[in-house]
Amino acid sequence: MEKNEFLLCSEVIYRINVCRTVEELRGVLLAQLKLIIPYACASIIPIQEDPDSHEIRHGTPFCWPEAFQTVEQRWIEGIDQAYTAWLSHAREPVLLRDSEVLGEEERFSIPTYRFYERNGYRFYDCLQMNLVYSEQVLGRLSLYRTRREGLFTEKEAFYLRVLANHINLAYARCLEQEERNRGRASLPELLQTYHLIPREGEILGLIFQDWNNEEILEKLRISCYTLLKHLQNIYRKCGVSSRWDLRKLGP
Repeated sequence: MEKNEFLLCSEVIYRINVCRTVEELRGVLLAQLKLIIPYACASIIPIQEDPDSHEIRHGTPFCWPEAFQTVEQRWIEGIDQAYTAWLSHAREPVLLRDSEVLGEEERFSIPTYRFYERNGYRFYDCLQMNLVYSEQVLGRLSLYRTRREGLFTEKEAFYLRVLANHINLAYARCLEQEERNRGRASLPELLQTYHLIPREGEILGLIFQDWNNEEILEKLRISCYTLLKHLQNIYRKCGVSSRWDLRKLGP
């Protein structure tokens, strides 16, 4: 891996690891991947598995460009007919480059490529991988190219392999965080429950976003003394003694 590519991969790893939500992660990931592995269209399809029946359910795809979502959603409805349907069930990380296993005529003859062509997308190649962590199926990532962009290369597939474990870990972490947040009180609910004034609520919201005191002072343009007084009042009203305990209350 050359220095520039190494730096780009490092940037991807950093940016996905500071994401807080799955929605944010999806947007950041597709934007960053496009810098390393150019593509015409891309999608991330969430997958949920029923814990009892182990039935796989595909959710609403997140796509770039956004207009591609309508077509991708229709493709999901017939995903069981795709030759890559098994990818949604694999419990180990798998990366698949269509041009590596199928010739040009074969690609254009299979149902998936014919479907996209009928809907205005004449794709030439696809690079995809499943999103899986600790044998739990999370989703699938697909990058598409037209003839104009050319075939995906082995080098580009290698970059995605390098990033795969980081992507899967970041995705699983965001899902876990969102699961923990379900049932927690929202910021407006906390303001009402603990009788916080608007300025205290504003500070509390910034704390939930991991802002430090210096960042809060700069944003709100208040003195250090004023901030400390607000923090003391917030701690007292919420019945906590530390910033860490305070964050446990929030979304």
